Amino acid sequence: MAKNTFREPERIAQQAQQKKQRRKLKLASWLNNFIGLDRLFGEDNSWPIRHIDRILWVTFLLILYIGLNHNAERLVRRIQRMTTQVDELRSQFTVLQADFNRSGKQSEISKRVAALGLTDSQTPPHKIVVKTDEH
Repeated sequence: MAKNTFREPERIAQQAQQKKQRRKLKLASWLNNFIGLDRLFGEDNSWPIRHIDRILWVTFLLILYIGLNHNAERLVRRIQRMTTQVDELRSQFTVLQADFNRSGKQSEISKRVAALGLTDSQTPPHKIVVKTDEH
């Protein structure tokens, strides 16, 4: 088999790594010039030490903000779950209430007692009259 002498894979890989390193160095130097990270956190700079209380206070506030956001999102999810459960229970209550109201009607009761051999009375009931002057 013929060997490819035009391109050397090792050399191409090295060139790609060098380009990446140059890109990183360019980005780091641009950030350093633009933001001044060396000036901010250099060895001879005492700014972070002088303002450590403010840095810690802002860090605490950020952590508190993130924690409260997580708590609020958890509560919203819980409220959504409870809302769906309440809607489901409300629909079950409506069905049970409709069944109960329907079962109390005379026609439904007569259907149920027909299996026992009981039927509706065909004669009207006797009226009981109580005289108030007789005790």
